[in-house]
Amino acid sequence: MEWKKWYLDAILVPLALVIMLCYHIYLCFMVRTHPFSTLLGINSRGRRIWICSMIKENQKMNILAVQTLRNIIMGATLMATTCVLLCAGLAAVLSSTYSIKKPLNDAVFLGAHGDFVISIKY
Repeated sequence: MEWKKWYLDAILVPLALVIMLCYHIYLCFMVRTHPFSTLLGINSRGRRIWICSMIKENQKMNILAVQTLRNIIMGATLMATTCVLLCAGLAAVLSSTYSIKKPLNDAVFLGAHGDFVISIKY
């Protein structure tokens, strides 16, 4: 039986998915059992303290709370817009037929090198 290039993709892709799934299960377990040992738990505690202080001093801090929430929404919108722009640019490069695709084909060292497989990997 001869070794084919796509065998490596068939092994490494499921292995990467299993490692990612195990990490998220471990993270969920740690957040539930030891919440202050993770960054998610520390941030959650900080937000709770901040909300309690905003509720207590409601005379002067109303504008600060509203501006903070507005800045969080603006930051999330900026990140989403940047992500969509980068994805659209990558799709344009992968669908092009120009010579710019030559460096992309050389960048993938392992596995199959077909056009469809390269576009899926990117």
